[in-house]
Formats: sequence, structure tokens, C-alpha cells
Amino acid sequence: MRITGGLARGRVITIPAGLEVRPTASKIRQAMFNILGGKIKDAHFLDIFAGSGLIGMEALSRGAVSLTGIEENKKMARAIEMNMRKLDLDGKIYSADFRQMLPRLTAKSFDIIFADPPYKTPFGRMVVERVDELALLHDDGIFILEHLRDYELPAPDSLKNLERFDFRQYGQTTISLYRCKS
Repeated sequence: MRITGGLARGRVITIPAGLEVRPTASKIRQAMFNILGGKIKDAHFLDIFAGSGLIGMEALSRGAVSLTGIEENKKMARAIEMNMRKLDLDGKIYSADFRQMLPRLTAKSFDIIFADPPYKTPFGRMVVERVDELALLHDDGIFILEHLRDYELPAPDSLKNLERFDFRQYGQTTISLYRCKS
């Protein structure tokens, strides 16, 4: 897997063999970072369900000032840390369940939040509800959820702080974009 933009563009990361990881396709990564545009510069980036860590490393490569990653699998979390050292990128990776880690983070501290939960689980809905409840997103930030096209998202009126303002479809994959309510 390769970083597609920024200072580490073209550099390769490796993941441990035998672990199930579904990295975000490069076409979707590039589209997502194009949508973010200049918002990535100096952003505080949170990557939930970090997996291979590719999205977070890509964010750092493209100018994010900090990365907080959450990955439950200890081997994957160590691999992310190893790849970041290899690419000379700096971030904090927590090997923890997102449900236990998110409440430990500071409210309004992230400019960009990305979550790519395992497909066909309730985690996508749960993470939107927790990010909303904990108000982790900075007032002018963006929260991106990657999910299957037909995934049932939280009802708009059930969210206190967030609103879905856009979505993009790429085959069976959708990225939903949330922001703080005005």
C-alpha cells in the first residue's frame, strides 16, 4: 500500500500477514482528500478503526499537524507505529476499543475525524452517535464515515451536535460527511 499524496507520496507501508484489514481504496482516499482540500493543513486528525493506519499517515503526509489513531488489534497498532517511524511521521496510536477510548478524548479537539468501521457491524452507527454525544469535532470540522451504500445511519433528529451535509458513493462504498450543526 502506498501513500498517494504529500511529503511521503509514493512511500510504501506494510502490514502483518494474516490479519484481516480492508484498506480504503486509493481512489476513495484521493477523493476524500480532494474534498478536504486545504482543511487538512495544520489539522488535528482522529482516525477511528485505524486498521493499516494508511488514512492517518496520508493525513500527516498531506499536512495534518497531529494524528490520534484508535485500533483495537494490538498487532495492527504496533505495525502502524512501526510504519510511522519508517516514514518519519509522528502520531499517537491507541490500541483500544473505540467505545472505551473516545470518552477519554477532549471535546472539540479534532478538525477532521475519519472512521472506517468493519462493514456489516453496528459500529458505524455507534461511532457517529458517540462522536456526536462527546462533541469531539471542532466547530468548523468535518467527520467522515466510510460505510456500505445501504448502511442504516442514525436518524438526523437523533443527533444533537452533528448533521450529515453530504455523501459520495464509490461502487458499494459511501463516505458520509458530517459537520457541527449551526
